[in-house]
Amino acid sequence: MRFNITALWLALAASSAAAPALAQTTSPFTPPEEKLGIYVANSGPGLDTGCTYRSGGPLVIKIPVPKVVNDKQLNPDGTLADAAKLVSNGVLSAQATIRFPVYDIDDKAQNPGIAPELDRVSFNGKFKKTLEGFNNTWTDDSIIVPIEELKFGKDNELRIDIDTGNSTEEWCMAVDWVSIEFEATPPYVLAHGIWAGRGTWDEGESPGVLAALEERGVLVDRWSLGVAQNGNGSVAANAAELNTHIIDYLKPLKADKVHIIAHSKGGLDSQGLQALGPEFEIVSLSTLSTPHRGSVAADLSIIQKTTADDLVARGDDPGGLAAAYIDGWTFGQGPQLPGLRDLTTYAATAAISTGQRGNIPGTYTFGANADLNHDDQLTDNEMDPYPGLSHRALERAWRVLRTFQEATMTLTTVPGHIWGTRTVLTYTTVLTPEPQANDIVVTENSANPGYGTPLGNSGANHNTVRSVGNVNTALDTTIPLK
Repeated sequence: MRFNITALWLALAASSAAAPALAQTTSPFTPPEEKLGIYVANSGPGLDTGCTYRSGGPLVIKIPVPKVVNDKQLNPDGTLADAAKLVSNGVLSAQATIRFPVYDIDDKAQNPGIAPELDRVSFNGKFKKTLEGFNNTWTDDSIIVPIEELKFGKDNELRIDIDTGNSTEEWCMAVDWVSIEFEATPPYVLAHGIWAGRGTWDEGESPGVLAALEERGVLVDRWSLGVAQNGNGSVAANAAELNTHIIDYLKPLKADKVHIIAHSKGGLDSQGLQALGPEFEIVSLSTLSTPHRGSVAADLSIIQKTTADDLVARGDDPGGLAAAYIDGWTFGQGPQLPGLRDLTTYAATAAISTGQRGNIPGTYTFGANADLNHDDQLTDNEMDPYPGLSHRALERAWRVLRTFQEATMTLTTVPGHIWGTRTVLTYTTVLTPEPQANDIVVTENSANPGYGTPLGNSGANHNTVRSVGNVNTALDTTIPLK
């Protein structure tokens, strides 16, 4: 559209404050829905200006892109420190598409003494091209830029210098909206187990794990759940907390998908979260020694913590191992109620049967065996590091898991010997068909429950299963899942 005196006079006569015509501000092209890797500017400076001449330019549009990779991978200006590595790792696509519908581009005009419209497009300070289009027509235009030209956690700038081939007001143009589109791996969450918190994943407790995640480039966060219960919250309560945290985590990213890497009961909390029907998709759940099918040690611990006047043992108990476990005293150490109840074998059976577990299609499992040299003994080295519990208590738990499949209990009330009533707790232990490899807390069979995809059992205890090797295997498997 050319500038001319008659058109200007008519416009001024109609109204000196008239808004731009709708046809000049709104294109027939609908902007994409914002989600992870798609970010849109649909209002603000440089947009919806009506057909704008060179004196009204340049049009400068700011498009914020959140940090979809971790801070270690970013330069101070928001560009990637090593884009090639993140592309190779599958965390980001190699390129981004910048879309922007433009109006009334007269680049092919032939008028004596007037140059055709020449509008120069730059992105983040780099010239990209000149616009092409048609008179009084919207064109859905785009440019493709290398991913290293994007700025994460910063504003990105699309600039259009208008009608640069003329020194007078000849041609005008407009931009409706701008989008930046690229592929990104959904962010990760680290979930901790019972009697624990977010510090589970710190360098002191999980050496090298956070560094491995940072090196891959994925965005990751973690929280302490069940703080009021000293990390012993129930699956239901922790799942609700996790849901709130993840919603807040994903919101600024415009994301609706997440990966979870969970240790121990964190895997149960994550499946409890899935049972809530969250507004986001759990793309993958990688579990490190999660007791999917429960733990007989939890069965016996519940018996230990249940008050009764009489205790009656049923079933086989070689060497009085189960009785010794129940009679033992942990001085408040180890998993506690209410979360402890969710670790029992009978809670697992109920949860699986009702869809509270085994409900995430992309489940990947890891187990562990603390008996590193397979000599049917547990040494100090094989238990290290395991603070707060004695060698005797840890070895007893390990042997209980090797020996028993489950321990059920019933409570009955009977008449007292002289007056009143008495409570009788009867427990029944069931032997395993053969000794079960375990990590002192969870057997390999429970860690690999028959649903999900097993990714291997390592020589480790329940703490050292949180290893760089296992986390890297989980990342290798799940990063490609978008």
